[in-house]
Amino acid sequence: MRTIGQASVLSELDWKKLESVANQKHRLLWAILRFTAARITEALELRGKDVYKDLRKKIPLDEIVFRRETRKGKDKNHTVPICTELRLRLKDYTPSENPDDYLFPGINGRLSYEAALSYLKKSAEKVGLDDKKIVTHCGRRSCITELSRRGTDLRTIQAVSGHSSIANLQRYIETDPDRTKNALEGIFA
Repeated sequence: MRTIGQASVLSELDWKKLESVANQKHRLLWAILRFTAARITEALELRGKDVYKDLRKKIPLDEIVFRRETRKGKDKNHTVPICTELRLRLKDYTPSENPDDYLFPGINGRLSYEAALSYLKKSAEKVGLDDKKIVTHCGRRSCITELSRRGTDLRTIQAVSGHSSIANLQRYIETDPDRTKNALEGIFA
């Protein structure tokens, strides 16, 4: 189930399907989106120094640093802890050894939003996910919804996503009628 006009919340199986046809760069880009709830523009602006403490040895930092100048209307850096799964993917990636280079290089500097979106949509079509609203915001929305489904409190989700208000954050969380019913059944059982 998805809300009209919003990015689809993708399942773990959906992500695995997408990754099965993707190159290394896009697999890591999607992982950063779905494991940090980052916006695509924040992820595309990442430099090696924002993610790795040692680029040559591919040793990630403990947290990804989304610099303030790359964040949507924000006046401070935002850091998100690097979970185990993302850490493994970062160790598997081969970044430039220059800490100031973009993590996701493209034709004229960094990978463009248009190129990232086009690749994601083509990958979705290849694996039969073209019935969903596949956009770059799927990673952010999937992360936020999954955290909510696992019982993470809203303040913690807000700390991960960087939303300035709980009201804005709640628009991202997809609700499931069966889950709502089961929650109520559990209270009165």
